[in-house]
Amino acid sequence: MTEQPEEQAPRPLAIHLAARLRELRARRGFTQDFVAKRLGVHESAVSRWESGTRFPTGEDLVALADLFEVSTDDLLGRTKQYVALGSALVDMRLLERLAGADNPAEFDRQILDNEDQAVWLPVPEGAVLVPVAEAMKWTRKVADKHKGSVHVDRLFRPRG
Repeated sequence: MTEQPEEQAPRPLAIHLAARLRELRARRGFTQDFVAKRLGVHESAVSRWESGTRFPTGEDLVALADLFEVSTDDLLGRTKQYVALGSALVDMRLLERLAGADNPAEFDRQILDNEDQAVWLPVPEGAVLVPVAEAMKWTRKVADKHKGSVHVDRLFRPRG
């Protein structure tokens, strides 16, 4: 009689990924079959990823991030995302809306409707993407230290 290998308990990273995949799939209204077909894998692979019993390959992880329009860092639960030198943050939805304007008047209206929003921002060396609440906490701590500065309000974007 051949012994069956014991199934290992899912690790914390697999548990987080499983929950995140279920959440993103439900939010989009996708079925496991739809996800599987889009990635070119069997539906049982998606089921195992969502149960935390298996972990996707690197290629599948990237494909999942693209499908759900999130970063692989987001899928894996990283709250601090390092940004490559020379990167820019681009608001693709705004850029697509602007590109779809039928005439200069419509383009100008959309620009005015979004006057506080840049289409793209260069990302300086050493920048990281973090949740807004974390960014606010960090900047508030620095601002509180330098309350007397006439430029302390420059730490906060957007202004409100």
